[in-house]
Amino acid sequence: MAQKKTKNSFLVLTTSFVGGLAAGLLLAPKNGARNRAWLAERIGELSNWVDDQRKSVQHLGKQEVHKFHQHIQQGIHQNVPDLYHATAKIDLSDQKLNGE
Repeated sequence: MAQKKTKNSFLVLTTSFVGGLAAGLLLAPKNGARNRAWLAERIGELSNWVDDQRKSVQHLGKQEVHKFHQHIQQGIHQNVPDLYHATAKIDLSDQKLNGE
């Protein structure tokens, strides 16, 4: 239910934005060439901003995955015994293994 409401809200927001942009361009006092140049500049700025946000989120995501990986390794080292050290003091000579 909440996901459908979010989708509907996003659809209304997007439709309102596009409608407002179209009305603004049609009713603007500037000529078409100036409007297109202004719009191209703003779209370039928006594209740069989106790219910066993507890079930031990607970097933060990598940091979070690294932290998660470290916590998993710590948990394993704390809760699972190291079998090499746990069996180091056991005498496993050939005589003992053969029952002699």
